[in-house]
Amino acid sequence: MTAYEIRTLDELEMNIRVCGQKQFTGRLELKIQDFAGLQWNFFFYGGGLIEGSSSVHPVRRWCRQVAQYCPQLAIESSQPSGHRQAHAEYSSQYIDQTMLRRLTQQGKVSQEQMTSVVAGNLREILFDLIQLGKQHRNRLKAQLIYGQLPPAMAATAAGVIPVEQIWHQALESWKDWHQAGLGSWSPNWSPVIWDAQELQQQTSLLVYHNLTTWINGDRTLRDLAVKLKQPLVALTQSLLPYIRKGIIGLIEVRDWQRDPGSKLGFLFDQVTPISQVRSTSPLVAYIEDSRFDCIAMNQILAQAGCRFISIQDPLQALPILMEQKPDAIFLDLLMPVTNGYEVCAQIRRISAFQNTPIIIVTSSDGIVDRVRAKLVGSSGFISKPIEPDKIIPVLRDYLPSSSQQN
Repeated sequence: MTAYEIRTLDELEMNIRVCGQKQFTGRLELKIQDFAGLQWNFFFYGGGLIEGSSSVHPVRRWCRQVAQYCPQLAIESSQPSGHRQAHAEYSSQYIDQTMLRRLTQQGKVSQEQMTSVVAGNLREILFDLIQLGKQHRNRLKAQLIYGQLPPAMAATAAGVIPVEQIWHQALESWKDWHQAGLGSWSPNWSPVIWDAQELQQQTSLLVYHNLTTWINGDRTLRDLAVKLKQPLVALTQSLLPYIRKGIIGLIEVRDWQRDPGSKLGFLFDQVTPISQVRSTSPLVAYIEDSRFDCIAMNQILAQAGCRFISIQDPLQALPILMEQKPDAIFLDLLMPVTNGYEVCAQIRRISAFQNTPIIIVTSSDGIVDRVRAKLVGSSGFISKPIEPDKIIPVLRDYLPSSSQQN
């Protein structure tokens, strides 16, 4: 193995292009110093790319490509069980690159389809790297490690994709994204509805139905584009008016995990989201004017198997709470117009919420604040920042059922 230090996106591009020009066969591994835990790999054969991998949403990304370019696999999953016996060797497991190559060799997936899947995978990986570099003003302090190509991968290499071609395609995709005013957002983020009531007032019944059907806080913008068969940029632009008004937000989500008990578990609609929550899961409200804290809370609660309501206007809190009847309420202490003490006291005056857990959240952690919070009827008191090791114990104490659902 040979390792080199690079400092810019341009250096990375040059190294990838040189691999093509010198007809390199092997693996190129990338590790960026400021992003510990993230890793990218590019596999070359005779100067062309035959595969790429990234630690960012690998399952989601691969599922998108299979769903987009191998529709016959999705059709097979809808056939009666008797028609699926011929596919017993792969019907109960996730279709990875190696298995998809085997299906190509067996004639069940065409060579063109296999190449399209690999190319789509590479385009997304390179897009993410280009975006990362552009957002950091071309600076990427990283380590490149050159290694050997695994023999099995070389033996089963399907299509060889020209480096210049795939880099150009990824760069053009980034330019389209950036020119649309989306450069600071990642297509790996998931839209989530912050204010359903306002959304309903500003849209037609059909648009409202479509948005609430497809935007579930787990599907990323890329997932939605493939699912709805719409261009990624156009789809995201259609959400812009609602995002700018704070009606819809964008949050980071985790990758999907495979459901080992399902048939053809690799299929786009059959992969189980880690953050998927049941309609009977505990409902938790968070009254907080900071969108960033709401995003953090949403992610933690989704991972814990809870449903979530974000209430950013404390003056609208009571009617929303009375309508939704959450199982627990987190309440920020310092907000404009009013404060958490007053809101907590108002909530406790409503008989339906006399036994509902109300947790005061604040950046101030003094004894006076704790005493006053207790006097107005709060059940608990936690300090910011919003972190899992603070929220999860509260859920276990007040909502035992939430921990049982994970």
